[in-house]
Amino acid sequence: MVETSRAGTFSGRVGVLFGTQVFGAAVGIANGILLARLLGPAAKGDYYLLILVPSTVMVLVQLGLPQAFSYFSARGETLGMVGKSLVLTVGLSSAACLGVLALLPLLRDAFLHGIGIGQVLFAFLALPLALNATFATGIVMGRQAVRWYAAVNIAYPIATTFLLVAILGGLGPSVTGAIAVYLVASLIQSAGFTIGAKRVSAANAGARRVSYSELLRYGLPFYPASITGFFSYRIDAYLIAWLITDAAAPLGYYSMAVGLAELVFFFPSAVSTLFFPHVAGSPREDSDRQVAVVSRVTLLVSGTVAILLIPAAAAMIWILLPAFGPSIPAFLVLLPGVVALSVAKVVGGYVAGIGRPGISSYVSVGSFAVNVVANLILIPRFGIIGASAASLVSYSLSALWLTAVAARLTRTPLTGFWIPRAGDVRFTVATIVGLVRRLRDGRAASRDDRGVRIEP
Repeated sequence: MVETSRAGTFSGRVGVLFGTQVFGAAVGIANGILLARLLGPAAKGDYYLLILVPSTVMVLVQLGLPQAFSYFSARGETLGMVGKSLVLTVGLSSAACLGVLALLPLLRDAFLHGIGIGQVLFAFLALPLALNATFATGIVMGRQAVRWYAAVNIAYPIATTFLLVAILGGLGPSVTGAIAVYLVASLIQSAGFTIGAKRVSAANAGARRVSYSELLRYGLPFYPASITGFFSYRIDAYLIAWLITDAAAPLGYYSMAVGLAELVFFFPSAVSTLFFPHVAGSPREDSDRQVAVVSRVTLLVSGTVAILLIPAAAAMIWILLPAFGPSIPAFLVLLPGVVALSVAKVVGGYVAGIGRPGISSYVSVGSFAVNVVANLILIPRFGIIGASAASLVSYSLSALWLTAVAARLTRTPLTGFWIPRAGDVRFTVATIVGLVRRLRDGRAASRDDRGVRIEP
């Protein structure tokens, strides 16, 4: 009975998180269409590279600390966490700034062809905002405060929409204006998560203070997985910029393909974001019993979303963004790899939650190496379709490797992570129906509270 209640609570939180991400995806798609139409393929490619720079540097300097903040917060050890996140943000961002300034000429020669130094430095202002946001998000989600997480992630895309209309619509479309929108929206996101982290930490009375050394001892083994995991997602963009002459337009097409394919990630991201702290705060035997089921359900939902996404994405490109037609083949090749990686996200959360982050690092490093080799072979021959194929291979390998490790740890057959069962379908449908009913009842109660008559 206790486990059923815990599962119900977990699935309810996943539902809230998934609903938030679906809303964010809907608004984000509208924002992406608006931005793409305003900028065009070439300028969209430059913008993609410019915002990729601070994201890349953030991953290089975060030292696995987001996972550490989430892990210790899940265990109730939140005293002083917000202060430590701010101190680490300032220290790590300052060191990163010096490094980027020293390497800027090399970056411009290798990847940022034709992009001004001013634009690069302007985009780099996003680094401390993104770094602080990811630390604070770890605290919020460690406490499984999904409603606060949802509030910030609903405000973020809405703010982006208003800013796009106000800045690009009012001042004219430009890459610099698009970066300004990104910076202001990132500031809103960072502030929202910082306030949320402070509140959930204050509500956790009697918490133990975790030292910087404890944070680093947990985070550093996870660090290689963070770096190689990120670069497995994004190294293809750098290699396209390096290997293809006049890469701005191909990068614009590829960024569109990646953005569409990654819509599949919303449900597995919602699950993994909560499953990691759920595992960290649960008995090991419960987690061992649950991980295969959660993986199968995640695969089932992700695969269904991917199938439905194909005609929707094609129609969107053909009707609204015909200039981005070359994105469609790359999107179709990439999509199965994204579905496979949805399982890796869940299993990675389980492995880190039981205190074995180093395993994810080994898997991530291996799949990253495969990704780089495959990109170097395929991009010169097939362009952005080759980049998608390289991601398909490395994503699938990562998922199979992680599930093989989890199968051994839990003494579950490997097929138990990959082949959905009839009970999984029933559970998924029942959960969706329950969430819809809960949402409907919540709205009805809200109307009733305002004095609106409710029909029986």
